[in-house]
Amino acid sequence: MVLPVVAGVDGSGSSLRAVEWAADAAARHGTPLRLLCATGPPLGEPVPGLTENAERIRDTAVAHARARAPGTEVSGGIVPEGPAEALLCAGRNAFTLVVGSHGGGGVTGMLLGSVGLAVAGRADCPVVVVRGEPDGGGPVVLGVQDERPADESPSGVPGVEDTAEGRTAGEYAFREAHRRGRALIAVHAWRVPAGEAATAARGGGDGGDDGDTVAGRCRIRAGRVLDEALGPARERYPAVPVERRAVEGSARRALLEASRDAGLLVVGAHARRGHFGLQLGLVNHAVLHHAPCPVAVVPQA
Repeated sequence: MVLPVVAGVDGSGSSLRAVEWAADAAARHGTPLRLLCATGPPLGEPVPGLTENAERIRDTAVAHARARAPGTEVSGGIVPEGPAEALLCAGRNAFTLVVGSHGGGGVTGMLLGSVGLAVAGRADCPVVVVRGEPDGGGPVVLGVQDERPADESPSGVPGVEDTAEGRTAGEYAFREAHRRGRALIAVHAWRVPAGEAATAARGGGDGGDDGDTVAGRCRIRAGRVLDEALGPARERYPAVPVERRAVEGSARRALLEASRDAGLLVVGAHARRGHFGLQLGLVNHAVLHHAPCPVAVVPQA
């Protein structure tokens, strides 16, 4: 069974850009494309013209997708649910979910806002929020997170912010780079823990070889984190050119800077204790709202 790429449509220009990205992805990966228009839950009293408007939006999106990817199987559907619920349900059997960066169309609208964030943070499959141009060139950027426990870090605390990665995100990023014929840039941001930075500033540990300083150990560890994250997928996609960037400082700034000329930014969503489903961290929120290119949020195993 070939799982489809699924895109949410609401009649807005943003959702049509999502349709374009989804059509390109379906053609690139050889999957069907399904377009969903959600009319919202039934409210008892019928809304005049709602069904006709939804049909118009669906038909326009289907025609747009077929023109974009002539050899791709394209279908459209209308569901009497809220857009988040409809997309999350579809995502249980989807290759990828695709939404626009904002809504405001003729049905429920707001495909990013609270709806897009809910989908990106809870879906069972990768979710792409289409920002910028859907067919933009440039490399694929992967945000890499340190997954090891705090007590394995050189200073006793994690060496990075809550960025995003994981082997699933790495596989996704390599596969996209391979299918696009693009390079992959792996970005890992690290910081010297504040307490140890203060100690070094007072002369208690700053000096000697790189491996003898807190910053040096964090830098070496960052290189290992990148190697471990890239290793498995890199062996499967040896033809993909890879650039490794271990950046000291803010993960948000590093990812937004790296994605300035990118075709796609890939980050991961992690299960968090005490929360239902997957959740988005601060860095993922930042890139979903401010990245200049499409952002893929990949749920981590």
